[in-house]
Amino acid sequence: MAHVTYFRFKAKPGERQAVVDAFQSWTQERGPKVKGFLRSVLTSGLEDPDEFIAAAMFDTTENYSANSNDPEQGGWYEELRSHLAADPDWFNGKLESLIDA
Repeated sequence: MAHVTYFRFKAKPGERQAVVDAFQSWTQERGPKVKGFLRSVLTSGLEDPDEFIAAAMFDTTENYSANSNDPEQGGWYEELRSHLAADPDWFNGKLESLIDA
């Protein structure tokens, strides 16, 4: 089954758009080159639009780990982290069910 990582975080005041832009940039520029990447989603809170939950899905944990250990990914993460109030809370798991409309 696929590997899914979820992460919850909050943008620094005034940095919300930079967070959205970082994810859009990753999806357009890096995503197509990353082995095993399947999809991602970025969601902002209704009550607090600076609060986010994101998810990224990979075909295997091995491909997820390879991406996580890639220096290019590390650079992207450090840029993203500079816009966050604190480190994200992470949850890694195995996809058990997926329902597409």
